[in-house]
Formats: sequence, C-alpha cells, structure tokens
Amino acid sequence: MPMMAIMLPVTLGMSAFAINIAYIELNRTEMYVAADAAARASGREFALNWDQKKAIEVGKSAGQRNPVGGKPFVLVDSDFVFGEATRSGINTRYSFTKGGSNPNAVQVDVRRVKGSANGSIGSLMAYGNMTADVDATITSRANQAEADICLVIDRSGSMAFASDEKATAAKNPKSASPDWWWGKAAPPQCRWRDLTGSVDLFVNEMRKTPMKENVALVTYSSSSGADVGLVDDYTKINAGLDKYTKAFPGGSTAIASGIKTGQNVLSGSGARPYSMKIMVLMTDGINNAGSSVVDAAKEAAKNNIMIFSVTFSDEADQKSMQDVATTALGRHFHAKNASDLQNIFREISRQIPVLISK
Repeated sequence: MPMMAIMLPVTLGMSAFAINIAYIELNRTEMYVAADAAARASGREFALNWDQKKAIEVGKSAGQRNPVGGKPFVLVDSDFVFGEATRSGINTRYSFTKGGSNPNAVQVDVRRVKGSANGSIGSLMAYGNMTADVDATITSRANQAEADICLVIDRSGSMAFASDEKATAAKNPKSASPDWWWGKAAPPQCRWRDLTGSVDLFVNEMRKTPMKENVALVTYSSSSGADVGLVDDYTKINAGLDKYTKAFPGGSTAIASGIKTGQNVLSGSGARPYSMKIMVLMTDGINNAGSSVVDAAKEAAKNNIMIFSVTFSDEADQKSMQDVATTALGRHFHAKNASDLQNIFREISRQIPVLISK
C-alpha cells in the first residue's frame, strides 16, 4: 500500500506527460494539413488570376476549413508571402526568394505561438504545476510546376469547313470560292482559322505566366509531323500554323499518329526532365487512319504525359476523346463554335498543375 501511494502520483504524472506530448504532436500534424491546404488553395488561385489579395482570401478560407485542436485555424495576411520558386534539375529542390519581379509561388506560415490569434498549443491534461504550452510554426509553399506542352492539332480536310457546316468531299466549304481546292489558303470562315485564333490566345496566356513553359507544335492529317519542337519563342508556334493557313493541305484524320508524335516530342532530348508533360490534343473528326487512339493514350500515360482532349464541331468523336483524356489523367472539352474553342484554350492554359514544393 505505501508503494502504491508513492507510485500512483508518479504514474499519473507520467501519463499526463505522455498524453500532452501526443496532443502536441496531433496539433502539429493538423497544422501541417492546414498549412498545405491553405498553400495549395492560395497557390491555385494565384496561378489562375495572379491576384495576391484574392489568393490570400482563398487561402484563409482553406485554413479555416481545416481545424487545429478542434478549432478553425485563423490565418492573417502576413502569414502569406509571395515570391519566386526555381530549380535547376529533377534532383534539386525548389529555392524560394521573397518578392521578385515574377512571383510564381506563395508561402504560408501557420503559427500557434503566444500572442497570435490561435495562441500556443496548451496542455490537454494538467497535473500539478505541469504544463505543456508549446509554440509551433509550420511552413508550406505551393508553386506552379514547370511544364513542357505539346499542341497536337488536326489539319485534316474537314478543318476547311465551318463549325456549323457538315464536312463533305462532294462540295466546297461554303466560305470558299467556287474554284477553291486543297493547297490554297484556308477558307475565310473555317474551323482551321477558328483554331489558329484559339492557339494564338493560348500562347498569349502562356506569355503572361512567370513560369517558363516550353511549347511544341505537332499537326496531323493522314500522317503527323513535329512542326515546331519545344520552344519558349511562341512566335514559332504561330508561324508553324500559318504555313498551313496559307496553303491548307487536307487529308484524313490520324489522331493516334498525332498522339505518338506528340509523345516523341515530350519524351525527346528537347524535353526538360523535371517538367510536367502536357499534351493538348484537338480534333474535329473521327480517327479514320492508323491505330487506336486509346492505345496511343495508354502509351503516353506510361511516359507520364497528361492529355487534355478537345473536340470541335458536332462531327467529332467525343466518346473516344473522353476516353483518351481519362486514360491519360487529363480532361476532355467540347466546343461547338469559335467562341467555345477560345474559352477552352484559355481554360487549359490555366490548368497547369500547382504543387506543394515545401
């Protein structure tokens, strides 16, 4: 009995100490979750709109939805720091510099310290004079990933027709002159010209981002070819399309061939080993030459290539292109007209993944 009387307070004290340590670690784990959620949400919003104020508000909201110690976590403006995140290779970490002329990252400091809105981490169990108040700060950072992007574009014969016109070999496109034929300039109101306008908008969006996205151009009809390798000079992309606008060739629709050529570009020597690999695949028709588009997408996925598929006009095979996007972990879009197509390319330009880099 005397031994029990002596040991009971010691046992209770050790139990309280162990429980408090576990509670502190639980709070720290929850702080990691809140920090990553706030950084991810804020970084995503910043990548979409480049608006720091709005990014902070979105990050605050995400933090509050991830409670710490059973309470919504409060973040303030000063917890968010914007700057530049860069790295030189696949095996190197991102380095972060506060501010800079081209901020592309947001760093969030989640604090539980004395005097802050959240206070320090207190004791779950008090025993005698034993307390476990602890100050803790967790930092998370999110930034847009570097990306290598390959535009894989349909230049088959149906692209010479308007989006609301049924493509047929029996007659000329309605906006073309009566003597128009393949090899002449693309008709004034055709899907191809709608497409070139959308690509122009896409590369202009790429110019606005602080990240260095390299873009390539692959076009296909009966066969495919790499018109422009991965470049950061986007005028070359416009020039690559312009040659077909001036002399539109026509042909069949070998979508799978286009995917394979795009895969070769994104896996070739010009690709950066540490960049995201993204393919934007556009067609207005049905794969009618070559192998299966889904099989081609599976091969691309094995090479860590994400495919955004875009169908244009009601003649396009939406089901197959949806399967392609699902297979390669991307997303499918459908456009009925030029305005839809521009909005889609604008949205894709803002879909480059945001990653947690710290």
